[in-house]
Amino acid sequence: MVEAIPSWKYFIFGGESTNFNEGQQRTFGAYVNTACYLDLANFKWAEIKTENAEHGPTPREYSSMSYDHANSRLIVFGGWNNGWLNDCYALSVGKIVGPSYAITEIDPPLGQLTGGVPVTIKGQCFKDQSIKIYFTVGKVPTDVPSKFTLETTGVFVSETELTAVTPNFETFGPKECVVQLSILGNELTTTSVPFTYFMNTRALKSLCFGPGLLKEQAVGEPVEFVIQARNDEGLNRKSGRYIFQVTIKADTGAEVPCEIADHDDGQYFVTYTVQQECSVTITVLFQDDKGKMVPLRGSPYSASFSAATKADSNHLTGPSLPKYVTKVIDETGRWMKETTNAAKTSDKDLSEIKTLIGVVDSVKQVQA
Repeated sequence: MVEAIPSWKYFIFGGESTNFNEGQQRTFGAYVNTACYLDLANFKWAEIKTENAEHGPTPREYSSMSYDHANSRLIVFGGWNNGWLNDCYALSVGKIVGPSYAITEIDPPLGQLTGGVPVTIKGQCFKDQSIKIYFTVGKVPTDVPSKFTLETTGVFVSETELTAVTPNFETFGPKECVVQLSILGNELTTTSVPFTYFMNTRALKSLCFGPGLLKEQAVGEPVEFVIQARNDEGLNRKSGRYIFQVTIKADTGAEVPCEIADHDDGQYFVTYTVQQECSVTITVLFQDDKGKMVPLRGSPYSASFSAATKADSNHLTGPSLPKYVTKVIDETGRWMKETTNAAKTSDKDLSEIKTLIGVVDSVKQVQA
């Protein structure tokens, strides 16, 4: 029985092997030189496949066996095979037992492609001695770091906690990977945790919407709007923990306080309350992968507040947002009709330079 993290292992070597039918008289079996182990976490047996089986011990039973903790080896001495044996063998089981430490959790379990994301790693028996964290492409843990592995330094917090910063994964692209660790250059953990790299969030692709960005909202009632984070391809992010900065200033010069709630799904809800009739300017900044605060698409925004507006207009499910969307759709339709008509040449005298310039401008507007 060998103590291992996260579960003990029970090793067996050699013995006799044969098959018995029910009710049949039992006889001696054949000596074997196979090895297997039982994982006490799931009570499943697994055979140990050795790399140099031809150089291993001959079949036998009654061998003495001990475990070398320093080198993660099973030591097999002697045994019986029609006579007592006096030989000694060592079998490395480091890949099965693993080192004296284990990784069990990483938070957050995903991060941007360019890395630089602070993560907290949980596990067992960590030591404050040269810690390396390994990120390997795929879903299968590795025995040794490969060309598909990137490493970063771990910082010791306690025996059960480390911190680290994710490495840049642009070499491999947005992919799933497994995370393992090593202390003092010893074996990688046999345990691993998944981590997902996704495309970076971009300010110019992200957007804001909601009644908190519209005209004629209600005074004295909380109003909100939503920041939707999007990546390089304009797809909505599905996780949070990004840094947004929202500044709201009234035309009176006063700054209006606000709260930002991260829903950890790519959306951030901003809530604020205006106590008197006024107009406000709303600036939304995003901290990009270089640590710079950059304005979101469309920022700064503007909104206004009236004492005559009903309170439910401030709600996301209230009447103001659908009304605004309908208005924008109508305006867009009219604009498309006007510019399309202006771009037509069938009813125009193109010999007139002003007419020709007007058609060209209209075509550019439609293309834009």
